[in-house]
Amino acid sequence: MADKNQRIEYSLECYKPECTFEDGPVHVRPCIKVCPSCYGQTSKECLYVKKYDSSSSSPLDLPKYDNMALTPLADYETHHMENSLNQFSSVSCIELEADGEFFVTLLEDIYQLNCLQKQNQDKFLTNLKDMQQMLIEVTSPFKKDIYTWRKIFQIYVEYKIFVGNTESDREERSWEFAQRQLTCFIDRINNSHLVKKLKHPLSKIAYENFMKLNISLVLMKKFQYFNQLATTKLIKKHDKKTSLVSGLMFRDLIEKYFLTENTFKSLCSAMEQLTTIIPQIDDYNCPICLNIAWKPIRLCCSHVFCVRCLVKSIRKGMRNCPICRAKDAIYNADQKNLDICLMNFLDLYFPLEVHKKQTDDDRERVAEELEAITGLRIEERQTCVLL
Repeated sequence: MADKNQRIEYSLECYKPECTFEDGPVHVRPCIKVCPSCYGQTSKECLYVKKYDSSSSSPLDLPKYDNMALTPLADYETHHMENSLNQFSSVSCIELEADGEFFVTLLEDIYQLNCLQKQNQDKFLTNLKDMQQMLIEVTSPFKKDIYTWRKIFQIYVEYKIFVGNTESDREERSWEFAQRQLTCFIDRINNSHLVKKLKHPLSKIAYENFMKLNISLVLMKKFQYFNQLATTKLIKKHDKKTSLVSGLMFRDLIEKYFLTENTFKSLCSAMEQLTTIIPQIDDYNCPICLNIAWKPIRLCCSHVFCVRCLVKSIRKGMRNCPICRAKDAIYNADQKNLDICLMNFLDLYFPLEVHKKQTDDDRERVAEELEAITGLRIEERQTCVLL
């Protein structure tokens, strides 16, 4: 049993399947590369006897120990054996013609599938660009559908259909998970009746195109998965019948030239970029009050807060930035720190939130003034736990 395991180990180390190419990856020539350097001295002697035993009149008695005293005849035979072993070491590879036909046929089929997949990807990217232009038009801040689309995309991001959207989860989803999440997303949209709230004629067309893009991406991922699964099973069956270990070599070949994963990652990322066309309110909230940062004050450390929270912070004696603790960031802030561009942007894309925030600030400011004049507490106001 030990000798059998040793022979298997020698075969795995010294017989390595490799491939060479002619005029592209489809024209493959598989071969077994022989590496005699992997053999020990005793193994080389066994190879020599195995190669020349059939042609010699009598078997060659090999020395059992390296330091054995050699007779002139033994010295001649050893010298002859070393020359023969050196000639045997020059054998580098053995071409496998039958395996070559199998691999060429399989690669041609995979190449045709890859071309079909490439056509579908190009069509998907073209439709995606058209979808982007349509979304830019229907989600204009001057149109009434912007809030409906914002809600749709907010739900879409929550389901993480194709790619995770958190720092701890950026992995690409499998086609089964994506299909299941997409079904849940469609059911939730239908139950909330958001599509019926779309007023612009192009909005419903844009929503239908958006769903078609998601479905086509799921189908492409499913198509790729089953092609890879079928290829893997064919290679395993081939290795089982031929006793070769060409699976790893062929898998590397497929990943290098066909059915690459990076392409689908870029498609999924491009699909997720559609949701960034409409600004989301969570990206512009004040870190203290968690409402929209209306009249945004950008501190010297680049962190943005609403003006009311900074006024309260100064009253409580806070001087440093609540986030990064930048020294005297709040204390040194003045009217020059008001971000005019961001304020105009918020007023344009979030008019309802800005109006509500302004109303709450005015009510709170009036209550504080009356309380300072009369000394009476007008109403109970919620204060931030951070302050």
